[in-house]
Amino acid sequence: MTFSTEKPTHEFTLENGLRVIVRQDHRTPDICTSLFHKVGTDHERPNQRGLAYLAGGATFKDKHLERTIGAVATGWLDYHVSTYSLEAPAAQLSTVLKLLAARMTPQELTQERLNKGIKRAQELEESDPYFTSDYWITPPFEQLIFPQAGQPYKFGNIDDLARITMHDVLRWHEEGYASNNSILVIVGDTTPDEVKPLVQHLFGDLAPFNGFTPIEQAASPFEADERRLTQHLDTALPRLQMAFNTPSLATPGATADIRALQVISALLTKGPQAWLPARLSEGNATLYSVTSRLPAFRLKDDLFLIAATLGVDTSLSVQQVELEIKQLLESLKNHTLDRETLQYGQHQALQSLEALDTLEMQTSIMGNLAVIDQPWALIDSEAEQIQNVTADDIQRVANKYFTPGRLSVAHILPREA
Repeated sequence: MTFSTEKPTHEFTLENGLRVIVRQDHRTPDICTSLFHKVGTDHERPNQRGLAYLAGGATFKDKHLERTIGAVATGWLDYHVSTYSLEAPAAQLSTVLKLLAARMTPQELTQERLNKGIKRAQELEESDPYFTSDYWITPPFEQLIFPQAGQPYKFGNIDDLARITMHDVLRWHEEGYASNNSILVIVGDTTPDEVKPLVQHLFGDLAPFNGFTPIEQAASPFEADERRLTQHLDTALPRLQMAFNTPSLATPGATADIRALQVISALLTKGPQAWLPARLSEGNATLYSVTSRLPAFRLKDDLFLIAATLGVDTSLSVQQVELEIKQLLESLKNHTLDRETLQYGQHQALQSLEALDTLEMQTSIMGNLAVIDQPWALIDSEAEQIQNVTADDIQRVANKYFTPGRLSVAHILPREA
């Protein structure tokens, strides 16, 4: 984040249980306002896979009004959260809040509209070939990483989708989108004094729901050996993904470990001295791209992902690149970083925080922290925590998490003609 910019943050809760977080950021004349509902795919029953996606799609949107006021809409669904966000000029705050409040009122849904949503979800689920990128993982690889979580889907189970009724969708909305299961986050050029009466007026009469019971997912066990698969997908170049099971920010006492993983991630993949690809045997020719994905907001397991796409001119195979990356990780386990290398990793990790210093990302981070019952103030202490990471922390965390029992490997190869 931009550490020199003060961003006063305030919080209040309406009588109906809606939690509201307001963060003042007056650098631009805009606001980003997001609704976080603490319900996602982890809450679907075994015969309802796809209900979270359908319910999100059926929830009120006024695209014409959004465009009229210059709002940019973003919606996303995760394991335990459904979110809708509008970024717009601050002068449109009242209209933005009206649009979001309408998403929480009892919804109107026709069978025709639901049927269209079901058909579209089924088409997307059955679509082939499957999209692949450095950052995202396919459902088969996800199941390998988190075997206890059940079979993952892109959008839902084909047969389950066909059985979902209007009652199912409306009931899901009534429970999951209720005021006492939701968090409203507003970041931008506004003040609590401006926000509070609007929120009270527009959201105060929404009914809470009593009896919502989240489904607990068991954490995945660790095995003695790594898990692996090979996939042939639409990728121009071979790709390697290495995922290590880790805790998330929701895990008590895990924050310090995750900060050390942030420094390791930056050391491996960020900046001109990044170990990947510079320390591989063919240097910068080895990889076309490389990235890492850090553990964050899952309630149980999470993952640290290293994803590397091989270079056009490299002579190395995916297997050889995997072996060389493992050797670099072993060096983190067996040798203490010197001061200069540690500081490089810390600097690059802090640079990554700077890139997240937008209205949208501040809203997302604070809302997701609140969803997993962590203090939103972690967004303001993160930089200091990264600066406090020591070389001993790096070595300890590498030995703790970079083990065969926590590792899942995917070799993603170009689809054969």
